[in-house]
Amino acid sequence: MALKNKVQLIAYPNRIGTHLNDLADFIEQHLGKAIGGLHLLPPFPSNADGGFSPLTHKEIDPVFGDWANVERIASRYDVCLDLILNHISDQSPEFQDFKKKGKASEYASLFVDVDALGEIGPDDLAKIHIRKEKEPFRDVTFADGTHGRVWCTFSESQIDLDYNAEKTYAMMTDTITFLGERGVKLLRLDAFGYTTKKIGTSCFLVEPDVWRILEWFRKTAAERGIEIMPEVHDHPSYQYAIARRGMWAYAFALPPLLLHALMDLNSSYLKSWLRMCPHNQVTVLDTHDGICIPDVEDILPRYHVEAVIKNVSDRSADPILRRSAANAHSVGAIYQLTCTFFEALQCNDDAYIAARAIQMFTPGIPQVYYVGLLAGRNDFELMEKTGEARDINRHYYTVDEAVAALGSEVARRQFKLMELRSTHPAFDGEFELHYSNDSSVSMGWRNGPHSAQVFVDLNFRTATVTCTDSDTGHEISYRV
Repeated sequence: MALKNKVQLIAYPNRIGTHLNDLADFIEQHLGKAIGGLHLLPPFPSNADGGFSPLTHKEIDPVFGDWANVERIASRYDVCLDLILNHISDQSPEFQDFKKKGKASEYASLFVDVDALGEIGPDDLAKIHIRKEKEPFRDVTFADGTHGRVWCTFSESQIDLDYNAEKTYAMMTDTITFLGERGVKLLRLDAFGYTTKKIGTSCFLVEPDVWRILEWFRKTAAERGIEIMPEVHDHPSYQYAIARRGMWAYAFALPPLLLHALMDLNSSYLKSWLRMCPHNQVTVLDTHDGICIPDVEDILPRYHVEAVIKNVSDRSADPILRRSAANAHSVGAIYQLTCTFFEALQCNDDAYIAARAIQMFTPGIPQVYYVGLLAGRNDFELMEKTGEARDINRHYYTVDEAVAALGSEVARRQFKLMELRSTHPAFDGEFELHYSNDSSVSMGWRNGPHSAQVFVDLNFRTATVTCTDSDTGHEISYRV
C-alpha cells in the first residue's frame, strides 16, 4: 500500500515525554489530522550516536517501550524507521562472537577485513571520505591474542558491514522482513553511501556499485510492501538519480534555498529548483542532523551559499565538516550547519511561516522535525553537556512542555498549514508553479474542481493561501 500523501512527523522515541506511549499519546491527542505518518528515529538498543549504533533492529530498547508501542502507532499512521545498514554496534552479538572466535566465527564475513584489502598508501587514504577525526579503521584484539583491523567509518562503536559478503545480505533480508511484519511502511537507509569500499576511490557513493546495492534494497523491501528512502548528503544529482530509480529522494536542497530566498529577498534560484525537482521526494526544513550544505551545490551559486553559512553561523554551534582520511584534522568544507531552523531565521515568526508554507506546497511528502513543530530554540545547555554539536537541535521536552509549545502563536499558524497539506484534496492532483516576480513565490495544486495556492511575499514575509472549500467548493482566501 502506498504511503499516505500527508505530512510526517520526525521524532525521537524519548524527546516528547520519555516513552513511546508518551509520543503516541501526544500524536493522537494533539496532532489529529495534521499528520499521516511518523519517522521514528532509532528506538533500538544502541551504545552510541543517538541510537544510530544498533545492537539489533529486532528489539526496542526497553527504556523506550516495546514493539507493541510501535505497532500502536503503525495501526493509524505510516511508520518510517531507520535501517542502519552501513554498520552495527561493537556490542552486537555478531561482533562479540567475531572478537571471541576471529575468522572461525560464523559472522566473520559480515565485517570488512582491512588487512585483506592490500596495501593502503597515503594517496589511497587521501581519497577516502571519512566522518571522524582519524582514519576509518579500528584495531581488534581477538580472544586468542591475535590482531586484525575492521572498517569503522563513524565512531569506534560502529563497525561497518561488508557488502561483498552474502552474510550481510542475508542479515538485511531477515531484518527487512521482520520490520515489515511490524507494520513499517518506509525505511530510511541511513548512511548507505559508505557501503562501497574500494581502495583507490573515495569509498563513498562509488558507482556503479552503490546503485546495485540500492536496487537490491529497493527490490527486497518492495517484495515485503515497504518503500525505501536512501539518505545521502552530497551533490543534488544523487537525489535525481535516486528518484529516477523509483525510490524516495530527499529534498535536502530546500532548506538552504529557502534561507537564501528569505535573506536575499530573491526567489529565482528556489523557483528554478521547483521547476526541476523530483516529485517522489520527501521535503524537510529541519532534521535531527542539521542544515545540509552539499545538497545545494550547483543549484545556488557558491557566493550565495557562503553568505547563508556566514549568516546562520552567527547563531549556531560549530559546523560539521567534511574530511579526508589523510588529513583528518583539516578544516574541510562545511557539511552541515548545526542550528534549529527557527533560530536560523532569527526566530522571526513570519519568516518561519513563509518557509513552512513553501515547504507544504513543494512537490513531495513534507516531514516536520519535532523541534521545528514546536518552533524550538537552540539548546546550548544540552550541547555543552554532551559535547555533541548537533544536540543544539535535539531538545528534550516533557509532554507538558511540548503541549505548551504547540500552543504558541507561531506553532498554531504552522499547524494550520500542516492540516491543510494533509487534508485538502487538491494535493492529490498536479503541482503548478505560477508566475511571480523575483521577490515572491506563487505555486499551488489542482485536482479536478479542487485547488490550493500559496502566495509568499518575501519582502513582507507574508503567506496567503487561496483554496476551494472542500465542502462547498467555494474559493476562500486567508493570511496564514
